[in-house]
Amino acid sequence: MKIYIGYDHRGTKLAFKVMEYLVEMGHEVNEPFESEEADDYPDIASIVCEKVAKERGSRGLLICGTGIGIAMSANRNAKIRAVLAQTEADAYFSRRHEDANVLVLAGGYTDNIMTIKTPKNYEKIIDAFLTTNFEGGRHERRVKKLELL
Repeated sequence: MKIYIGYDHRGTKLAFKVMEYLVEMGHEVNEPFESEEADDYPDIASIVCEKVAKERGSRGLLICGTGIGIAMSANRNAKIRAVLAQTEADAYFSRRHEDANVLVLAGGYTDNIMTIKTPKNYEKIIDAFLTTNFEGGRHERRVKKLELL
């Protein structure tokens, strides 16, 4: 499977681990996309989502510190259904019911009040995302409605 990866400065460490894992699993992975400004996640999300939208059957994987900003950016693109997954179940149901085509992971972030950690089981999250098929049926009707928004 062709997987397009993009990340910001807070996702760098996890992105390289993920790329290594995906290549080991036999997936085709792009040279990761970066913006000129290392923290401009909207630019990175846009590049990855444009590729995924054009290439049927491909998937995207985006990483920023919290995963929140890059997921919000990704979902502004037509034909993209991005999910910020913290668990295998998030990844599984996003594929099975929503036909998600972009997986977002948190690279990890801490400020003075809160901490978001990189999921320890990120490999299992990725596996669930890449191996789960869209169920279709009643879910297909709902997914089509997302394209109308």
